[in-house]
Amino acid sequence: MIMILLKKEIVSTQEFAERFGVSKRTILRDVETLSVANIPIYTQRGRNGGIGLLPNYKVDKKLLTAQDIQHLLTALSGVQQLIESPEIQATIAKIQAMQEDQTSPESLSIQHTSWIGSTELKMLAEQLSQAIKKRQLVTFDYFDREGQLSQRTIEPYHLTYKGERWYLQAFSLERQDWRTFRLSRMMHYKISRQTFVPREFQPRSLTLDASIYPVFVLLTLKADQLIRDVLVERFGGGTVTATTQNEFLIDVKLPQNEASFRFLLSLGKHAKIVQSEGSFLAEFKKYLQEVAEIYS
Repeated sequence: MIMILLKKEIVSTQEFAERFGVSKRTILRDVETLSVANIPIYTQRGRNGGIGLLPNYKVDKKLLTAQDIQHLLTALSGVQQLIESPEIQATIAKIQAMQEDQTSPESLSIQHTSWIGSTELKMLAEQLSQAIKKRQLVTFDYFDREGQLSQRTIEPYHLTYKGERWYLQAFSLERQDWRTFRLSRMMHYKISRQTFVPREFQPRSLTLDASIYPVFVLLTLKADQLIRDVLVERFGGGTVTATTQNEFLIDVKLPQNEASFRFLLSLGKHAKIVQSEGSFLAEFKKYLQEVAEIYS
C-alpha cells in the first residue's frame, strides 16, 4: 500500500480493495494500523478523495535524483540475473516506487551470459543463499583443483561472484576449518533441515596467498584482428603493436600451468607464441602433443 502511495498522490479505497482482493472495510483497518505505526497516512473524503501520504514522508525521494534511482535499478537488475531472492525483489519494488517517470528509456542495461551451466549455478546459488539465511547445513561431493573427490558437510556463510565464477565461503565440519568452494565443482548437493549455530565470521578476499600464487611468465603473441577484442578485454590494449592490417603483437602475462594452456588453445589458429620466458613454450608444446595423442 505504501509503495503505491509513493507513486500516486491519492488512491481511492475502492481501488485498493480491488487491487488486493479485500473489502473496503479491510483497507480502512489497514490504514488505521499504519497510522498507529507512525506512518503519516490519511484519508480524504469527497468525490476526489481517497487515501494518501503526507508530503513529509516522501521528502526522502529528493535525496536521490531520477538518474541515481535508474542506476540503482540497473545495478540490481544485473544482480537479479545472477541470483534472485524475495529480498532483492522487494528492494527493486521499493526503488521502482521512487521513480517519478517510468516511461523514459534506459541508457544502460546489463545482460549476463545465459549458458545452460550458468542457469544451473544460478539455481544452486539461490538455494545456498536461502541456506545461509536459514542457517542450514549443506552436504555435497566436491572435486578440488587437482580433480580429487571428497564428501563435505559445511556451514554456509557467504556467497561471492568473482571473475564470472561463484564461490561459497563456509566452515567445513570434516576439516574443522574455513574453506572456499567453487560452486561449479559441487555435485549431488543437499540442503539439510538441520540447522547450526553461526560462528564469528567476516567475509574474506578471494585473492590467493602469495606463497601459493602461480608465477607469471611474460609472453608475446602474434594474433589476428579477429580475436583482438578477446585479448584486449583480458589484458588491456596498452601492449598492442600493429604489424600488418590483419595482425598485431601483444605482450601478456600468464601463469605456467594447465589453465593458461587451455586458454591459449581456446584461441585456436588465430594466435601464436612468438616469444616467451623460461620453459613456458616448451611445456605448452608438450601439452599440445599430449592433447593430440588423445585423438591419434
